[in-house]
Amino acid sequence: MGSPRASVSGGPGDEVPRLKLDGDVVRQVRQGDHNAFVALIRAYQARVFALVLMIVRSRAAAEDVTQDAFVRAFRNLHRYDDTRPIYPWLAAIAIRLAHNWSRQHGRTARREGTPMDEAPAPATPPAALTDLIAVERSRQLWTTVASLPARERTAVILHYRDGLAVRDIAAALGVTDGTIKTMLFRARRQMRERLSQESREREKRR
Repeated sequence: MGSPRASVSGGPGDEVPRLKLDGDVVRQVRQGDHNAFVALIRAYQARVFALVLMIVRSRAAAEDVTQDAFVRAFRNLHRYDDTRPIYPWLAAIAIRLAHNWSRQHGRTARREGTPMDEAPAPATPPAALTDLIAVERSRQLWTTVASLPARERTAVILHYRDGLAVRDIAAALGVTDGTIKTMLFRARRQMRERLSQESREREKRR
């Protein structure tokens, strides 16, 4: 079957409300209703685009990678478990393609450290930080997120912005649940430290 072409703009206003029954829509596509897949593209393209953009750091590249991700998804729908939400599956495809693009274009993030030991995340993450990330109100915070190593940055986006569970992020990145918990713990610590430092510097300039 021919692949429906994704029109990727990445603007938040282009995203329609999340499809409630992803599995039902996918089953329609498998039965030959290609318009149903267009609905999936419209529902998720902005989220996928934003995720890819934070990895490749180029709007043009993010548009290409996002489109490729949906084409790959369409061609591999037989591998999707239609009893589960589709976004984690789409995100896994997009992340893999985005990292491939980064490697091919010499934009691989600088050394991200040795393999991480499993370390527990704090029992109660800072609520203020969680809220800031979830609603994307803080430009300063997202600048800090963008400065994180690539995999930690991706984990933060998937967990706090997209609301994915640790196990889904682990599956998307091909690592263990413990590694994701460690990534999130370290990312939170780095963001708190950087935000505190920037706050102190602003106070000094006053």
